[in-house]
Amino acid sequence: MDVQMVAQEFSLTPSLRQHLERRLAFAFSHASRHVMRIVVRLRDLNGPRGGRDMVCQISVTMPGRPGMVIREVNDNMYQAIDGAVRRAAYRARMVTRRSPGSRHRMTAPDEPADQQSEQ
Repeated sequence: MDVQMVAQEFSLTPSLRQHLERRLAFAFSHASRHVMRIVVRLRDLNGPRGGRDMVCQISVTMPGRPGMVIREVNDNMYQAIDGAVRRAAYRARMVTRRSPGSRHRMTAPDEPADQQSEQ
């Protein structure tokens, strides 16, 4: 899995980079063999003026699937990263569960999870 990070209008600090790397590694550990590339773009829209303007955009490329882009805006970059990574990993997990040959089966909304193991 190839991961690229791009920061625009601000400096990507070592602690922010480490936070992002840890979040991505944990969130995509289940789908690492299905994900070819992740591109993360971090941006401060308003610069020093402040406000709800920290953007984390994550693009995920999976073979044989259309690319997905998740964008999270928050006043705190760490929270923007957390939200975007969580949503991107959830969508990637849903795509891999629905793929042919997948070992996982999604349960119907009205089917209890414990009945899944009986089938």
